Amino acid sequence: MAESSDRDLLDLDQHLKNKGLLPQTRRQYSSIARRIGKRDPVEWLQETIDPQTPIGTILPFRAAVKHLLVARHGLSEDEAQELLPKARGRSCKLRNSLSPEELELYNSAVRRRSNPVRTILLLLPLTGMRIGEMCGLRVDEIDLHQGVKGFLFRGKGDKIRFIPLGSKAAAILDEYLEKDHVGGKWLFYGYRGFPLTTHSVRKVTREIGREVPELAGLCPHKLRHTFATNAIRRGMDLKNLQVLLGHASIETTARYLHPDAQMLFDALALMDD
Repeated sequence: MAESSDRDLLDLDQHLKNKGLLPQTRRQYSSIARRIGKRDPVEWLQETIDPQTPIGTILPFRAAVKHLLVARHGLSEDEAQELLPKARGRSCKLRNSLSPEELELYNSAVRRRSNPVRTILLLLPLTGMRIGEMCGLRVDEIDLHQGVKGFLFRGKGDKIRFIPLGSKAAAILDEYLEKDHVGGKWLFYGYRGFPLTTHSVRKVTREIGREVPELAGLCPHKLRHTFATNAIRRGMDLKNLQVLLGHASIETTARYLHPDAQMLFDALALMDD
């Protein structure tokens, strides 16, 4: 299969930059464009997906094809959207959050890993950040805002976000910077001077899920759900949680809430008072 020309890929990447997409997302869509090559993107998509394809696989394929139709073929976004087949794939499993006991098992397993993956996996359930946002952090995005240490960065949708670090998260970051950071602009390095990829982190979470039966199905996004549940358990209101998670609507934030048995019991106990 002939690959897309360098010009095509440059045009696509510029289009994705203009849309404010994260570097990790841009790399994912460019990789899909290379797979498509010179073929008709819609035909490729129709042949690649079927009802048994996980919906989590279909959605990035559809998004990449849509952007490719706009960047390479000059269609409007509405025109491109009309050409895409419907996303009828196999539903993903519900991503519940980790219970306090599971989170303890998780942290124990993570501490046996090496850096920089160890630090990323320790910080994810403490910050609620998306895995792409965490992997793409630069050192100069560590910020002291009104006396509070955190990450000030451009997140999804090209929005500037500040994520404060609690004392535990700040200590984890400081230890990493002191002992394991190799220098340079990226906070978490992978191979050849590039930031660590989300694929590398997901690979480790899958390994942990296989090693620890209680953590089967572990993935980085489940850690984001865990942060949300713990924040609500500690009394955070939904609006502040929306800001920390970087959601455009509070309805999206509400889908991250997973009251556990203890939370439901406590709520019922209030009714007995």
